[in-house]
Amino acid sequence: MMEKYSDEELLAQIKDDGRFAFDILFERYWKKLYQTAFARLNDDVIAQDVVQEIFIKTWQRRKSLNIHTSFENYLLSAVRFGVISHFRSQKASELQLQSALERITLLEDSIDSLTDYLELENTLEEAVSCMPEMLKKVYQLRSEDLSIKAIAGRLGLADQTVKNYIAEVSRRLRIVIAEKYPEKHLTYAALLFVLLHK
Repeated sequence: MMEKYSDEELLAQIKDDGRFAFDILFERYWKKLYQTAFARLNDDVIAQDVVQEIFIKTWQRRKSLNIHTSFENYLLSAVRFGVISHFRSQKASELQLQSALERITLLEDSIDSLTDYLELENTLEEAVSCMPEMLKKVYQLRSEDLSIKAIAGRLGLADQTVKNYIAEVSRRLRIVIAEKYPEKHLTYAALLFVLLHK
């Protein structure tokens, strides 16, 4: 019966040590998180380890868990951060995902926790949500690692048009970053460049 409960209701029970509620959330999101991790890592064992670690930490921190987005978005952000942490630990010995390694270099001195990463993601998503619909779509697809040609094909646009949209999204987000993170805006702007222009 508990399978019908919302994520919020199950999280409330988890805070009261509800293991069955935790198992339901695990079953609900395990496959999607694994697929997300595997798509970035291309390694079955490491992808499973990343997801397992997220659920272990979620249980360990259940009493103090304070989520300001949907639980699904929280978990997906945790996967992305877990992938970054994995490549950071590997340093230059892992060359399978060069773009991920580039991101780690930029993140190394600026984003040291999932909380910081979630905050930056949230800032970018809020800014993008106020943009015209086509800019939103291009940003979302680029964030999913689609190539310019793939985005152009999906949206029925010319490659150069997609590049122009990416440049405009980047310009607007750099302004937001400079205003919100004056001390780190150069590093965050460099990260943004890698994310959108890889």
